[in-house]
Amino acid sequence: MLRAIFGEPRRQDTGLLLEANEAIRGYLRTVIRKKGAAPTPQERRYAIWCQSFLRALDEMEQSQYAAVRYGERVKTTFIDRMEREELDDYYRHLYYYNNALIRLFAVLDKLGHFMNERFALKTEKIKSRFSYFTVLRNMHQHKLFTDLEAKLYELKTSYKEPLTRLRNQRNMEIHTINADLLDDLMKAEEAKYGERLRSDTENVRGNLADLEQGCDMAFRSVTTVFRYLVR
Repeated sequence: MLRAIFGEPRRQDTGLLLEANEAIRGYLRTVIRKKGAAPTPQERRYAIWCQSFLRALDEMEQSQYAAVRYGERVKTTFIDRMEREELDDYYRHLYYYNNALIRLFAVLDKLGHFMNERFALKTEKIKSRFSYFTVLRNMHQHKLFTDLEAKLYELKTSYKEPLTRLRNQRNMEIHTINADLLDDLMKAEEAKYGERLRSDTENVRGNLADLEQGCDMAFRSVTTVFRYLVR
């Protein structure tokens, strides 16, 4: 969908996104009964959940892609030296970057809630409002589905550093004054003392690299869970 903004054809699913989608669809086929048989309420629930995962991964990937494409257009370090078009591209980049960031952790938390119900993990007894990481901690502490937990824990560990940075940015974006507005206000204050207004262009490349790693971790985690269910 968003590729149309750049005059590009529809995405052809490949790589980790394709693997995750195929894993979800593989599980979906197991919960849809043969033609003519009425699905149970639980089967309908899991089928709807699968469709939700497919949409969520699609939206995450598209937001990441748009953030990258607009980020590539930002070259200037100082905001006051940006032409209007580049400044617009910079703010479009931030919009899609923040959107991808939020969607990334939404996918992980959706996966955590799905696992909690599907495997009857009862994580809500530990914490009423729990995240994907709370679910993993519950599985580890109580030795639940240890073979699956080991694979997911390895993924979490492998991507720990970029995921931590992304998580901190997500928390700033959601739980405080808009992070970009706060940065702009602080830069404006600094400018009063003779410093030039900088954009986050020095961090754009690093942030996008972290985002790519975070999305890879989400794709791999989803694939791992859904393949486990149909093994």
